[in-house]
Amino acid sequence: MRYLPGLLAALYLSSLAGGATAQQAVEPRRIASLNLCTDLLLLELVPRERIVSLSYWAADPSVSYLADQVGDIPLNRSLAEEIVPQQPDLVLAGQFSDLKVVDLLRRTGVRVEVLDVPLTLDGMREHILGFGELVGARSRAEALAAQLDRRLALVSAGASRLSGESPLAAVYGPQGVSPGRQTLMDDLLVLAGLRNLAAERGIVSYGTLSLEALLIAEPDVLILDEVSRDRNSIAHQAMRHPALRKHFTENQVFRLPPSLMACVGPTSADAAEQLLALRRQLGLRRP
Repeated sequence: MRYLPGLLAALYLSSLAGGATAQQAVEPRRIASLNLCTDLLLLELVPRERIVSLSYWAADPSVSYLADQVGDIPLNRSLAEEIVPQQPDLVLAGQFSDLKVVDLLRRTGVRVEVLDVPLTLDGMREHILGFGELVGARSRAEALAAQLDRRLALVSAGASRLSGESPLAAVYGPQGVSPGRQTLMDDLLVLAGLRNLAAERGIVSYGTLSLEALLIAEPDVLILDEVSRDRNSIAHQAMRHPALRKHFTENQVFRLPPSLMACVGPTSADAAEQLLALRRQLGLRRP
């Protein structure tokens, strides 16, 4: 309990400021976020003067496509003693946020909303619209959702115009982890006219593709995340196995920025467009 004195002081300051009332404002003026996905939608939809805190992930360019827009917005590590002194009238958390922190914030009178961020494209539009309603940015959310609908529809139409059999793609992550059915990546691959090896192997959500299964399947393209080549962990070493370098030419390896796949939302359209461009390239390479 080394944080207890700081937290008690924060609670005292909050009580002096009047704390939270039972009547919540229709448009929250001081919003804090504990989750990368809510960070990103906040930055997309809400003026920065209404954002009192974002998670530290928001400023990490390896996972946040808006890292350069964070600027001087305070960052947090999901600690109650960081959030309470900022006197937010709304705190946004995700389904994987620390429930003890959520409970503690609520006990201090802070309004906390825990959002179930969709893990696939299904429900993305409703999530964005609901988020906009929650933070008082309905019109901006409607515009963003409509823009994403148009971009994804163009990807689907572009893929349907391509002739020939859909190329087989293998998404290979640390320790051979690969996304199967009911994942964002599978949705995007199918939308762009690509087959997903993990899904065809019966993997639901995330599972492991052995190196042997990967090589035997002979996929047309190997999809890796863009930062894997720079990671030195044992898990990432599997992605640099000599057999992969021997089996796949550089033209068969496609690297996707992790920031495009971190959350279902605006970057989903970016990822879909890049995968459609890959599908077109693969079609041109075929005899």
